[in-house]
Amino acid sequence: MRLLLALALCLSACGAGRVDRTTEAPKKEPDGFDGQLAVEMAETLVKAGAYENAIPMIERALRENPEDGRLHYLMGIILRDRAVYTEAKKSFALALQLQPKLAPAHGAMGVVLDLEGQHEAALPFHQKAIELDPEVPRYHNNLGFSRYLAGHPEEAEVAYREGLRLDPTAARLYVNLGFALAALGREDEARRMFRQVLPEAAARNNLALARELRGDREAARRMYKEALRESPSLPQAQANLAALDPAPAEAPEETEEKR
Repeated sequence: MRLLLALALCLSACGAGRVDRTTEAPKKEPDGFDGQLAVEMAETLVKAGAYENAIPMIERALRENPEDGRLHYLMGIILRDRAVYTEAKKSFALALQLQPKLAPAHGAMGVVLDLEGQHEAALPFHQKAIELDPEVPRYHNNLGFSRYLAGHPEEAEVAYREGLRLDPTAARLYVNLGFALAALGREDEARRMFRQVLPEAAARNNLALARELRGDREAARRMYKEALRESPSLPQAQANLAALDPAPAEAPEETEEKR
């Protein structure tokens, strides 16, 4: 679980992303309620993580226009980030039923399935998001991460490299590509990817984590220590090494009652 949580930081679709505006916008309501403006304001709040403010706005907008798939998608993002995965999937499914070409909803459904460990089920959703909007680096990153988790680092490498072609400044993609290359045993290349965006000690920590993921605990232990020699206060390496070699629990002292 610790390793999955550490790697889950590489996932880039936790926010709302960009709502697809190629779909037909809802009409302005007679009472002056502007459905399009409500969607845009809700999107801004969701991207900022201001869910308590976003929820009432989304709920009102849905009362005015329950067939706007973008609103169901935004509600799904909130539910997913709160780990209410079943309800999030329902929201994404409804969004896609109403607007089948809503690329962010396809991508978001793929992410929630990956969070549940359903990587093969997630694959067509990531692929569809890319098919609908191939110029979004985030979709390629999420496809790569999904294939990495599914045990296909060679497919992950292809997806990450396409994401970097689209956005050569995306630090997350360099890190994720590094893990994919390390999983393929190409550690020199992996280190070069990590060093694009990380200092030496952090790169060594990632290489150690990659070794641990491959089951090589001895090499991982050595590399965590190397990272700490480089940067003694590096919290990630400290935590990873402590988790790899947890201190034995002290035996409780015998009490008078036990004697």
